[in-house]
Amino acid sequence: MLAAVCLAFLCVAGAAFAETPMGYPWLTWGEGTQTIGNPDTERGFKLDAYFEQGIDWTRIGETDWIFNTFLGLRGTISDHKSDYWNNKVGPWAGIKLKHPLKVSENSWGDMAIGLRGEYYDYFGGSRRSVKNDIRVVGFLQWSLGGDWKKK
Repeated sequence: MLAAVCLAFLCVAGAAFAETPMGYPWLTWGEGTQTIGNPDTERGFKLDAYFEQGIDWTRIGETDWIFNTFLGLRGTISDHKSDYWNNKVGPWAGIKLKHPLKVSENSWGDMAIGLRGEYYDYFGGSRRSVKNDIRVVGFLQWSLGGDWKKK
């Protein structure tokens, strides 16, 4: 239900700015970590993964800043199931203003500032009883990725 509401909001917000999107940028990241040292912090093996699909709607005035809406999916698993940050999966949805960074002829990156909503469901461990872990996050982001529309 939350994903459907977020998707509808993003489509309506974007449609207000342009008839045809400028692009369909995507990004993804992941990491595997093994904490060494203090056993009271995020200990053990952890695997994080994230995928985001966005829509670039329009440039802001005569600048290089671009209005973007996006949906993402993040997951975290580890071998320490009782920690608060562990064993969760959930969608992200948000809006951002992006400024492109030219990395090379075949790739791009950007700096962005925006807001996103996050919802997490936990599986396994002591956090399973949490039903509505919802938050709004302000962010400053840098990323590398691609665009399905550009050839």
